[in-house]
Amino acid sequence: MVESKYRIKITPKANDDLDEIYSYIAEELFNEDAAENLIDKIENNIIRLRDFPLSCSLDEDDVLRSKGYRKLVVENYIAFYIVDEIEKQVVIMRVLYGRQKYQDII
Repeated sequence: MVESKYRIKITPKANDDLDEIYSYIAEELFNEDAAENLIDKIENNIIRLRDFPLSCSLDEDDVLRSKGYRKLVVENYIAFYIVDEIEKQVVIMRVLYGRQKYQDII
């Protein structure tokens, strides 16, 4: 029996995060190619969650862990997501720079 794939849902905040990451690298660092490559890499890793939604670890923060937040690390960025096993859905909540104090932002 083949397990059905999960759907991917990206929240508006996560979409805004991706736009901001792209803009920062393309406009502030003047490297549009690097911005495109990074966004592609993040999106491709997110797509893989359709098949393996539980492949990433729960967050170390007790509050985020208790809410079911998992983290997908791609280079210096972290995509925070929740798996809804009833709806067979992966919800991307935020995509943030990994070296910031993200616990206060989420």
